[in-house]
Amino acid sequence: MNLWPTVLFLGCAVPRIDSANILVVLPWPWYSHTNNYMPIFRGLAARGHNVTMFSPFPQKPPLPNLTDIVFPSLKEELFKALPEDFIADNRVWFRLFGLFITGINWMKITLNHDIMKALIADTSSKFDLVIVETGFLQEPFVAFGHKYNAPVINLASRFLLPLSAHLSGNQLPISYVPMQVFSFSDHMSFTERAVNMLQYYWEVVVGHLFYLRAQESLMKTHFKYPGSENMPTLADMLRNTSLTLMEYNTIAVGYPTPFLKNIVEFGGLSIPKETKKLPDDLQEFMDNAKDGVIYFSFGSYIELSMKSERLQRSLISVLGGLKQKVLMKLEATNPFINSTKPNILVRQWFPQPSILAHPNCKLFITHSGLHGSMEGIYHKVPMLSIPLYVDQKMNAKMLESAGVGYTIQPEDVTEETLQIAINKLLNNQSYKENINRKSAIMKDTPIDPLDNVLYWIEYVIRHRGAPHLRPAVLDLHWYQYLMLDVIALYLLILVIMIYVIKTVLTLLWRCLRCTIFRGKGSNLKSKRD
Repeated sequence: MNLWPTVLFLGCAVPRIDSANILVVLPWPWYSHTNNYMPIFRGLAARGHNVTMFSPFPQKPPLPNLTDIVFPSLKEELFKALPEDFIADNRVWFRLFGLFITGINWMKITLNHDIMKALIADTSSKFDLVIVETGFLQEPFVAFGHKYNAPVINLASRFLLPLSAHLSGNQLPISYVPMQVFSFSDHMSFTERAVNMLQYYWEVVVGHLFYLRAQESLMKTHFKYPGSENMPTLADMLRNTSLTLMEYNTIAVGYPTPFLKNIVEFGGLSIPKETKKLPDDLQEFMDNAKDGVIYFSFGSYIELSMKSERLQRSLISVLGGLKQKVLMKLEATNPFINSTKPNILVRQWFPQPSILAHPNCKLFITHSGLHGSMEGIYHKVPMLSIPLYVDQKMNAKMLESAGVGYTIQPEDVTEETLQIAINKLLNNQSYKENINRKSAIMKDTPIDPLDNVLYWIEYVIRHRGAPHLRPAVLDLHWYQYLMLDVIALYLLILVIMIYVIKTVLTLLWRCLRCTIFRGKGSNLKSKRD
């Protein structure tokens, strides 16, 4: 049998693309905002594209086709500028303004960094695509697209913030999609929907009137290059972003949400399909845990010592009294580190995916960060959530609504509440059954998330952008989108019709009255005669 026709057909069916030069700018100091995207950049480099990445985190070992340029000291400078109580501050003013103010301050520091100045001033480099995280406090970097006359792809490390959703033409249906600062589910009460609506439009309106103007001022000040005098407004450039790649899974991890074609989800991409073998001591520790293992971690940035002494003492006391073994991620400087019991193994870092994948891992105590929540679902481990900041509240509520987790707010953590929650999650079989179901849903995809993301990135490169994915809603005024002008027209027509009908009826009534009275007058006159 001659296979050449088949081979030639398949070769023609696969879209081909020449090597592209791709600029990636990810300066924010959180490790997850670089590391979780690395499978994408490695995949692009493996396909022959030249990736130039600016970030605070060096890649070891160096990768072929990937030029890694590190911002020295930027991470420390940004963290130093972070408000001391940034993670724990739940005051109303901070919820309303804190994130915007932090974004402006961080952008000032980043744009004044020597390496960023050199990148902006560079006139010799040519790029075919720019990948940035404009949906999370880095909006001015969209100007690199204008500088290099290249399409821009936005990376979103979380569910879209209201302003970012609005600027991409994806108006969130706030009647059943909760804002990330609240512990609301997708089935909200009347009061919750009212509060949810206020928060959404507050972020959109303040974002446009205050935040974007401040960021645009920084952009105009620092982005000086040939042609920068013709730079469009920041909002216009953001509206013309070709694509948003969102690290989320609204079916398996979040709530079902309608998105337009310019949003591509890739939740779970950073979770390794084949986990690495545990170090020998951890392997032995978990293999020999006949009652199972409980894993505790608040992620790569948050340290337990940032929280109240009561919370720390309660956690260590309750975990130390369990029959299960415990792996506890704890910083070396924590004052309670010497108070741990023999069943607790304390380290500053653990290979989290490999631990969660171990069959003896029975419970994951987490702050409900997005990536940890996805890993917990993927590896079928029920979760006890102690949410600390912004989207963690929504993630925790989502886990609880799906029946795969239980939530204790930080201020409610006591030895009693912890004991009740842990016993419930370990002994109620429904949690395990629900998370097995959720895990199966998460893994049931028509195409591997990485292949899907790489396809769409190369799609944008092939077509020199994706203006055909841009929704026309971005060209409408707010009153046109809400159809207020049309509603006003119909109301005007209705008022005119009512007025005309009323006028006609009034005239008819007057005529009728005149006729009746005229007739009565004639009859009276006849009788008199």
